Amino acid sequence: MNDNLDKIAALKSKLKAARQSGVGRNADDELRKKELSQDDNSNSMNIGLRAGSELIVGMIAGGLVGYGLDYVIGTKAIFFVIFLILGVGVGFLNIYKLTQNIGTSVGFAELHRREGKIEKQSTEDDHK
Repeated sequence: MNDNLDKIAALKSKLKAARQSGVGRNADDELRKKELSQDDNSNSMNIGLRAGSELIVGMIAGGLVGYGLDYVIGTKAIFFVIFLILGVGVGFLNIYKLTQNIGTSVGFAELHRREGKIEKQSTEDDHK
């Protein structure tokens, strides 16, 4: 009986030493860290691609509207330039909203709410 107790005590001390040295948990921890870093990299790449496409689409849409107005009205390139600049401005506004996590809702209410400029409306207004 004492022999078994000695073996169990030796096994417990070996397990304790192994746990303190990190045996067995590093593989799982490293795998989780690797998955999280890949998710972060993927998310950053998605945001970057979306930001670039927002700017390009704003420029193209503004340019096409301006070109169409110039063609219909018969002017040189004044509307093209004006709407191209407006398209760039809209593209930058969309990039700002994307980077600030404002979302796709209309207006800047979420941003102002975060900054504390707008108090949350009463629950009576929420139920209407």
